[in-house]
Amino acid sequence: MESIGRHAAGPAVRDIQLRLADLGHSCSDDEPAEFGSVTEAAVRAFQQQRGLTADGLVGPDTWRALVEAGRSLGDRRLYLTDPMLRGDDVKELQRRLNRLGFDAGYEDGVFGPQTAEAVRDFELNAGLRVDGIAGREVIEAVRRLHRQHQSAAAATVREREALRRAPRRPSLAGARILVDPGHGPDEPGFDGPGGVREHHISWQIANRLAGRLLARGVNVTLSRGPQTTPSKSERARLANDEQVDLILSIHLNGADSHAAHGTAAYYFGDGEFESEAGRELAELAVGAIVEQIGSLHCRCHPSASALLRESRAPAVIVEPGFLTHPQEGRRLQQSRFQDGIAEALTEAVTTFLTDERALAAAG
Repeated sequence: MESIGRHAAGPAVRDIQLRLADLGHSCSDDEPAEFGSVTEAAVRAFQQQRGLTADGLVGPDTWRALVEAGRSLGDRRLYLTDPMLRGDDVKELQRRLNRLGFDAGYEDGVFGPQTAEAVRDFELNAGLRVDGIAGREVIEAVRRLHRQHQSAAAATVREREALRRAPRRPSLAGARILVDPGHGPDEPGFDGPGGVREHHISWQIANRLAGRLLARGVNVTLSRGPQTTPSKSERARLANDEQVDLILSIHLNGADSHAAHGTAAYYFGDGEFESEAGRELAELAVGAIVEQIGSLHCRCHPSASALLRESRAPAVIVEPGFLTHPQEGRRLQQSRFQDGIAEALTEAVTTFLTDERALAAAG
């Protein structure tokens, strides 16, 4: 979908305003169906609340979040289907199952196989028909048995323990990694010096990274070709289908101010749950790039991007630099600079997946 922002008008804007109002973000000081400053502020507040980029634009991620936020547990039957059901009702079910001790996995609002298995386990223990469908009987039983005293961080604790116990590989050989060149020709991203587009640079860096990983025996999957632009959900689905061990998504940053520069990364987090594995991988990636190319450390941040949210494997979006910065934007186009980024990411992945990770944690 085309992003909707300031000065837009029409039924789509009115729909956005009504959805925001239902969620406690009033737009009443703007004219109905006109996207003014108040509507923009409401969109930004909603985006901040949901762990989205607070740009005031209603693009695919923000629209998806608006739709999903309108779902309450009990509004519909929840079950495993393709495409998977998404919404705040799914997230509430996951939260309640996790607190009851049934491992529904990430509280990400996506009804995937692990959530379906948790529903079946709950049905078996509750003496209900075991079909993996959260209908009226299951939801009523979950509500009756809900233990308020249990920690809301159950999924986080489980992930932390799984991360601690994860087997260490002696090398990268045999690992499965999705390398995701961000954007694509149909969604080119930021413009840099000389008119270069973000999707072109992300493709170059991703291919340099893929070459290094292949040389170490990694089974690499590229999420797109040079002329394709899959959606974030399609990229996540590919990663899940390939059962990859991790996902590295290569983007570049940009800002209205040409002074902004530095390296950052993003991992899944929505204000209530954060991926421990994703955060560790993001920190390794940023640290390695900063050391390799001498860029400014702009830290790691939680994000509810569809790619991060819908991927079952640890996933990070890495932004090695600002394409909009005059000097950094030019360096990002240089082969030597791109090689340094690819080498740094290879070392970060090696530390994350192999015995070096245990040594790093001990040191």
